[in-house]
Amino acid sequence: MNESTVERTRLAVRTHEVAAAREAVARTHLTHGLQVSVLDGAAFAFEETLTGTQLLALESTRCSGIVRGEVESGGDVFVVWLKSGCGAVDGKVLLRGRPVLYREGRQSFRWAGFQKDVVRIDRETVEQVAAERGGWNPAPLEFKPHHVPEGAPLAAWWLVVRAIAPEILGSTGPVSLERERELVRFAAAGLLTAVPHWPVGQGREAPARTRLTKAEAFLLDHIAERITVDDVAQAAGMSVRGLQGAFRRIHGVSPLFYLKGIRLLLAREQLESGEAESVAAVARSVGLTHLGRFAASYKAEFGQLPGDALRAAAEG
Repeated sequence: MNESTVERTRLAVRTHEVAAAREAVARTHLTHGLQVSVLDGAAFAFEETLTGTQLLALESTRCSGIVRGEVESGGDVFVVWLKSGCGAVDGKVLLRGRPVLYREGRQSFRWAGFQKDVVRIDRETVEQVAAERGGWNPAPLEFKPHHVPEGAPLAAWWLVVRAIAPEILGSTGPVSLERERELVRFAAAGLLTAVPHWPVGQGREAPARTRLTKAEAFLLDHIAERITVDDVAQAAGMSVRGLQGAFRRIHGVSPLFYLKGIRLLLAREQLESGEAESVAAVARSVGLTHLGRFAASYKAEFGQLPGDALRAAAEG
């Protein structure tokens, strides 16, 4: 490995032993008072995989038992979401499929019969990207406590996860440091779009927005409308070229590609909710009015037609 690369590693543990599971959790997290136990006499099974670099990593854990204690986030920002089972952080019960942040300092956690994922993002990079977006000097950040994103900001987070996860999980060994830094910035931007934040000591007054964050806000606020890149640039006070360059630097894609990804994710959430009236109604609600193009884009992104997703949700 040289200065232009960084080492991506994978650590995987699979065990039926409570003691081995406890060792695995203690190795991958800074914990206090860690306890691992069997749940209601059920057969105990534990799996954990941590893949990534010192800058960005993805962790997946599945356990039939109970894991509880206190955790510290240290030099990383941790974004966690429950996929199945039960979980609570700081005494707050978590909603499945909704990301939350581990705050700095100690906080309690309890997981029971669960599957969860965690993205770890280098804290310094998050602070740098926040400064660029917020128009302030890099500084430690505060995040809105226990914030649970929804709607377009939530979709913006999942858009990032879908973009970075295949690359993180795809290979181990030396990887390009330049590319890894790009991935970390993409992850940071998705997090900062989803969760309100401000520099420590500033209070909760919203800081003056940069032109980039004005552009992002315009996109997220006009999901259901027909908008062009010129509309976005005008709303942000930017040239089209400047807007395109800023989005590619921060998000890795063009503004309209970013918007399309969020629209498709919002459409999937509605279709899979079991409450959607029709495919056409869902498409209209997210600003995708051409049903043929919507169906083709949806299948290309998620591997099934929107009508099939709607029927599957209705059946079960």
